[in-house]
Amino acid sequence: MNVFGERARGWRKTRRRGVSPIIATILLVAITVVLAAVLYVLVSGLTRSGASTPYSLGFEATPSGASGSGANWFDNIQLVPTSGLTTSMFGLSVANAASTTYVNAAAVGGTGCTLTATPTVITYGAMGCYGPTSGWYGVLLTASNGIVALYLGGAWSYATGVSTIALQTSYTLEVISALQVNGLGYSISAYSTGSSSVSGSGSL
Repeated sequence: MNVFGERARGWRKTRRRGVSPIIATILLVAITVVLAAVLYVLVSGLTRSGASTPYSLGFEATPSGASGSGANWFDNIQLVPTSGLTTSMFGLSVANAASTTYVNAAAVGGTGCTLTATPTVITYGAMGCYGPTSGWYGVLLTASNGIVALYLGGAWSYATGVSTIALQTSYTLEVISALQVNGLGYSISAYSTGSSSVSGSGSL
């Protein structure tokens, strides 16, 4: 009896025996999933433009002098924005005490409420800004009352060649409306229009 010959044949049979098809399939799927996950992490790391930054458009209390008459009601609101916040990041919404949105006017009133290459100084009177026929619009003012942006029809408009304005703590937002919103439970809120979150609300 050739014991060594039997052992050699048994070893060759064992060596030829492969992994079962089911286990092989599972291993291939697992390897594919791991490689796909690694590739996704690498690609997302290269294409990510930066994490979404939360911004706040702080609304200080409306000055007690805010008043108006007829279709020329106005409220001045001091802004305290987060550093880096620009007008292109957010929109504005005005609502009454019942949370019903007050229409944002598509046109301004008055011939002095315009934007030029340099900030226009806002005045009240024959050449000043007036309330719209209905609804409201916003005027972004510098510390010297220079107009740098208007909020009309749900979007910001600027002087020629300007696409956005960086908010500063010295800026004031003026809400000019066709009806009284001051002291009647109306509020104004900022909402995000870009990848970064923007919040902030205040009473009118």
